[in-house]
Amino acid sequence: MGNNLDSLGIEKALEMFPEQIKTAFDQAMASNIEKVDFDSVVISGMGGSSNAGKIIESLISDSFNKPFVVFNDYGLPSLVNQNTLVVLNSYSGNTEETLSAYESAKKVGAKVIGITTGGKLAEIINSGVIKGVVVNNGDTNPSGYPKSGLGLSFGALFGSLIKAGILNFSKEELLNSLTELTEIRKSWNMESISKDFEKKVPVLFSSKSLLGPLNAGRNAICEIGRTFTLFFDFPEVNHVLLEATQKPDFIKDNFKYLFFESEFDYPRIKLIYKITKEIFDKQGLSYQSYLLQGKTKLTQVLEIPHFCAWLGFYLSIIEGVDPGPEPWIIELKNLLSKNSG
Repeated sequence: MGNNLDSLGIEKALEMFPEQIKTAFDQAMASNIEKVDFDSVVISGMGGSSNAGKIIESLISDSFNKPFVVFNDYGLPSLVNQNTLVVLNSYSGNTEETLSAYESAKKVGAKVIGITTGGKLAEIINSGVIKGVVVNNGDTNPSGYPKSGLGLSFGALFGSLIKAGILNFSKEELLNSLTELTEIRKSWNMESISKDFEKKVPVLFSSKSLLGPLNAGRNAICEIGRTFTLFFDFPEVNHVLLEATQKPDFIKDNFKYLFFESEFDYPRIKLIYKITKEIFDKQGLSYQSYLLQGKTKLTQVLEIPHFCAWLGFYLSIIEGVDPGPEPWIIELKNLLSKNSG
């Protein structure tokens, strides 16, 4: 596409999403991370750095038989003990909540590995205090922002968890999914799709089993598209939202609903989608459906956030806004750093 508004190369980063994953995965697999005995896993990360954990949480939700928690806060949850693997995932390496988790992990004697591209966490890893991977992103994420580096975060975390003996996937499985995803992306007429969401509040839906990727997709539209976005999962949403689609009055004209549907969804969920759309028709609501094309769950959990990132990019361009800079997040971090005590 190429656009003069894109000052930080967000489009290039999105185009290189599969390469980001492969690059970071290879670095994680070549790291000093070793297999560990564990009773539970906690991923500590915020924003874009937590998205990778939530995606993996959804990927393994029907097969992993130990606690797997993605924690977005200071400190760590109470379940953490000496048999917990705590993964510190901070793109910048300076995320204060994640560094706080490191201090908490030390106090209880938990097993710790780190994933980052630099900052204080890189210093800790490079000093040998903990094992981990300091990702060199090359030219795959020109902006340096986590929002356009999801592939790096996912690839590094995915590889690290395999190296630690937590996950059981092969490199061949990953490469097959990335090849498939590249072909799927060619089918998206995102310029046309984005126009349907212009000046609307996107409301994203999926089944509970895809909630992690949906969360990551919401974040991508918020950060790259500068567009307020909501997300909900089925079947829970139908116990709440159906009675809230008419008020305030502006909702009907300004909300646009997007269903991410999967062939892997339970038959009952597929029926619920159908009936919900019938009700939306009666309520006069505007919606679209997207049937995920990935032939495996690994492809599908990457397909949703990649689709949403491209949607966010085009929404920014339509609005004449540079999708790169993050002035308000930077201001927040600057103000927090001045009050670090």
